[in-house]
Formats: sequence, C-alpha cells, structure tokens
Amino acid sequence: MIDLSGVGSLLITGTNGFVGRSIIDQIAKLETQHLPHEILLVTRQGIDFDVPTSMNSRIKLFNQDLTQNWKFDNEVTHVINLAADGSQSPYSEAANNTFTSIVANLVAWISTCQEFPRVFHASTGACSGYKPINQAIKAANPKSSFALNRLEAETTLKNASKIIGFELSIGRLFTFSGIHLLRKGQYAVSDFIKSAISTNSIKVTGDPNTVRSYLHQDAMAEWILQALVWHEPDTSLEIGSSHKVTIRELAEFIAQETSASVSFPEAPDGGDVYLPNNQKTRDKLGVTEGKSWDLAIKEMINVERKKFHGIF
Repeated sequence: MIDLSGVGSLLITGTNGFVGRSIIDQIAKLETQHLPHEILLVTRQGIDFDVPTSMNSRIKLFNQDLTQNWKFDNEVTHVINLAADGSQSPYSEAANNTFTSIVANLVAWISTCQEFPRVFHASTGACSGYKPINQAIKAANPKSSFALNRLEAETTLKNASKIIGFELSIGRLFTFSGIHLLRKGQYAVSDFIKSAISTNSIKVTGDPNTVRSYLHQDAMAEWILQALVWHEPDTSLEIGSSHKVTIRELAEFIAQETSASVSFPEAPDGGDVYLPNNQKTRDKLGVTEGKSWDLAIKEMINVERKKFHGIF
C-alpha cells in the first residue's frame, strides 16, 4: 500500500503529461490518511484536465516555464520531475535543449532550499542502450541523441546529489498502456487503436518483429510513488513490464478486438527490443506488474470507441 502521509509538500512537474496525470489519479485513490499534506502541480499553461475533487483542498497550481529560474515559495519536501517539452518531437534538438535546461534549473533551485527535497527523476529506458533484433546490423540508433541527452541529465543529477546532498531516485521509463495514453500521439498502441476504430484498418509501417512491453498506467504510477518514499533512494530503477509483445502481436490483437484489417510492410527495416530488466526494481519496491497488457488494451479500445461514437 502506498503511504504518502510522510510527504509534507509534493511538487510534480510535467503534470499534463501521460505520466503526470496517471500519478495524480493514483494519489486520488489513496485514503485521506495516506495523502501528502500538500501537492503542487506545475505546468506551463495550466492543467488541461479536471483534478479529482478529493484532492482539491491539498492542491496548489503553478503556471511556470521551467526553462526559466524556478521560484516556489513553499517549502517543498519531495519532487517528482516529469517535465519535458511535449509541444514538439521529443527527439528534436530543441526538445533536448529544453530538457537539459529544466534539469539544470532543478539543481540550481534545490541548492537554494534550506532543507533539500527528496527527488524522483523520470528518465528513459533508451538510456539502457539500443538492442537491435539482428545483431549483425550496425546501424546507428536514430534516437541516439535523445538517449545521450537523457544520460547527461542523469549524470548531472547524480553529481549534484553527491555535492549538494539531496536524496535522489532515477527511474528509467519504458512503454506503457492505459486510457490516458489515448490523449497522446506517436505511440503505436494508441495510434493503432485510433486507426482501427476511425478507419477500420491498421497500417504497420515499422518492423512487426520489434519487441515492446506495456506496463499499465496504474502500476507505473504506483512504482514511481513507491520509489519516491522508499527508505533507500536508488538511481538505477527500471520501470516497465517484462512481458514481451511484438508489434505484430499488438496490431493483430487490436485488429481482432475491433474487427479491423491490418497490413504489414513487405520489406521491414530492422526492429529492436525495448524491455526493462525490472526484477531488482520489483523486489526492491515490493510491486507487481498489475493489469495484463491484453486487458489494458481492451480497456483502451472501449474508451476510444465510446469517444468516437460520442458516448460519454
């Protein structure tokens, strides 16, 4: 059971994102005695969803550009840093620069605090390395600059935590499922579902042998919250499901559930494997992988179908 009662003031950046919204939902499920005393939600232009009413008395909203100097009047005890530039391609140079500046400003702000907050920083599974299915293929990872940028951010935070003296946990996030993912583009699972329902077809453009896994959003949020308050900080957490699902299996399952057609490329490029080694993380935090990927996909399909047909 998650117990955040020892959290005085929790600052969450990147609140409008898939991860941020999932975390807020998970906190809202807690009994009153297990809630943080105060929750500060930070976005650039305001919250774009309704915060659960059970949390209203504890919520404070901040509209702030985190690429500028951080200014928070409250005495923050815990931070979940999810901030990134979601307005453009996450693999662009501009997005990388934004991410770097946010992390630098986080460190600078922590150094001014009278009592240093405990920090959970969301990194990416891409930092664990590129793993092509065909080991003979030596092609460069097209996302290499993205991974190098995130590794640089990890190093910045690790060094700062040693010098300044704040407690730090870093979680490398992989791929996920859940209804909040339907609000986002550029993810195979949500793109396939939307296409199947709106056009009755799915077109796979990448290598169907590519391997992914889909940890449900509730489990993801639980793992992050447990990492935030765990008695021993850890900078090597891997957050994601260990259950392998190929893109072919994913597309065919969604097609079957929606009675859609599905097509694959005749000569696909080489695929890759993107899976966490999560045994240590699960053992350390005492967590499970939760809802299976197929049940999660069915849930997403039902929600998207109702939305498409105007049933709310």
